[in-house]
Amino acid sequence: MPDFSNYQGSSDEWKAFVKANPLPAPGLALSPQALRAATNALRVKISQAELERDDLCSKVTWRDYSVLTRDQCNIIVRVYRPNHASTTAPLPVYLFFHGGGHLFGTIETEDAGCARVADRAGILVANVGYRHTPEFTHPTQVHDALDAFAWLGANIDAIGGDRTRVIVGGISAGACLAAVVAQQSCATNMGITICGQLLCIPWLVHPDNNANNTPASIPTSSYQQNTHADILPLGLMQLFSELLGASDYSDSTLNPGLADDAAVAGLPKTCFLVAGQDLLRDEGLSYAQKLAHNGIPVKVHVFPGMPHGFRRYSDLRASWRWDELLVEGCRWFLSSDKTSSGDIVVEMREDTQTRPSFSLA
Repeated sequence: MPDFSNYQGSSDEWKAFVKANPLPAPGLALSPQALRAATNALRVKISQAELERDDLCSKVTWRDYSVLTRDQCNIIVRVYRPNHASTTAPLPVYLFFHGGGHLFGTIETEDAGCARVADRAGILVANVGYRHTPEFTHPTQVHDALDAFAWLGANIDAIGGDRTRVIVGGISAGACLAAVVAQQSCATNMGITICGQLLCIPWLVHPDNNANNTPASIPTSSYQQNTHADILPLGLMQLFSELLGASDYSDSTLNPGLADDAAVAGLPKTCFLVAGQDLLRDEGLSYAQKLAHNGIPVKVHVFPGMPHGFRRYSDLRASWRWDELLVEGCRWFLSSDKTSSGDIVVEMREDTQTRPSFSLA
């Protein structure tokens, strides 16, 4: 694994934020169900506040669709449509998978984020309500993601989407699902074309299959540097992994970041958003390097000094930049530009004093 410790960084903004707003304990003494309920309640509250603050309910309309899974259950896909979009022309579609270690997250926790991207990028966003641990273990989440992708292929015309302009992406565990969908779509014709994948703070390697988290001789690895990091310490990551209940840690669908060159050949343009003080930093940057090595157009943005999941705190300037990069990434995917940025872009943004403006052009 390459040494990415130079992106660990330090953020004055994060230090000041934590000093003024002490973070809650990880809650590892709670049962998984109690921890999930408390976390989801907070995330819904945050999402509802952002919906109101940004007046997103007047800018975006959404509708729920029921998707039949391979084991004859139903999951929900919520599709968000910008009200300023044409009512006749098909729109690009962003198939989104939420984060939360496969334990946290609901459709409602993602309403504000999905509506914001739909409005600012002028696209449809399809938010997948896949099933969670501990009730549903691996590979349920992967199967739900692939079934949602198949549903989109069968129904994209009916929801007003453009089958030649599909983006897949997600956050953390959801980014892993998106990466698996993208890799498998290269080998299977589902009738839709993925033009880009958006991998945000991605979890791409199962911890028990990750050489980063064991050798004390590699103090510069992200697992060693961020064992006690804010928001996602190692103990919480281990809980997520244990609840998945995977019998084979080397399963390729748990480790898309370790895919060989043949598996990533032909992947679409890919944009990475990575946090510097994150257990998952190195696997995200390593996967970005692998894609670039195989000729995949790649853009990478790193937030030094920021922990995993910092975006939930929407008043941070780094969070405003995160939102901006999501829109920029979608526009890059939909453009004819196939050039990579060439370098990892370090998103310090310490000099940004006002909320960035967005253009719908």
